[in-house]
Amino acid sequence: MPNPFPGMNPYLESPTFWRGVHASLIVYAREALQPQIRPRYRVDIEERVYIEVAERHIYPDITISKPPTYSLRSEGSVAVLEYDAPAVVLTVVSEPVHEPYLVIVERDSGKVVTVIEFLSHSNKTPGDEGYRLYRQKQREILQSDVNLVEVDLLRAGEYVLAPPEGEVRKHFSKWHYFVSIRQFKTVPSFALYPITIRQRLPRIFIPLAPEDERVAVLDLQALVDRCYDAGAYGDFIDYRSEPPPPAFDPEDAAWIDELLKSKGLR
Repeated sequence: MPNPFPGMNPYLESPTFWRGVHASLIVYAREALQPQIRPRYRVDIEERVYIEVAERHIYPDITISKPPTYSLRSEGSVAVLEYDAPAVVLTVVSEPVHEPYLVIVERDSGKVVTVIEFLSHSNKTPGDEGYRLYRQKQREILQSDVNLVEVDLLRAGEYVLAPPEGEVRKHFSKWHYFVSIRQFKTVPSFALYPITIRQRLPRIFIPLAPEDERVAVLDLQALVDRCYDAGAYGDFIDYRSEPPPPAFDPEDAAWIDELLKSKGLR
């Protein structure tokens, strides 16, 4: 079954699915861009790696020794507890989190000209290490001559895109998803794509080196639809339930309900 939504499928935002969706978006975006920019450039996948101590990211490796047995002996009026075996030992190991993103690299110089980020839940959650590292990398890019493309397909979490939130909200009153493109040669301007649940995801331009008049094009809708099909998410999503939080406003919730009913999914 193809993606029943004309644009972003909000059910894919669930943490249950997003890790796989995010990884697939990176791979498919690289595949779509590579033939457009060769031979002067190439697209590479890089990673931020960090240890996340939040409970939801801990994967325990538990080792339990032989259960202890106990006996009592008396020393005068005091009872002493003796152990016939060592105490139970529990070891919890936190696995590193690998967060991929894309870079466009100039072949001859090896210089990174563009960074493309698909945001994750961790990037948008203050207090998470992924949030801190994302903000740090974002500041470094904004102080350099590197282009930055940020694609936010998650409604949950804090606004973390490069354009100041206050300025964005002066011009756009509503969006569910957002794309921001900072092109170095047009600094301090940003190209913005506010998107609602009812819209097809856009075809966005990907800037290259400042002196290069060409741009690449990335069809976000094609990427999401491919993720949906390749991941067989239609076999697992229960469309009778509500999309993951945050809740849509009543009008959009009613639109989603009618859409899914028209597809026979509710």
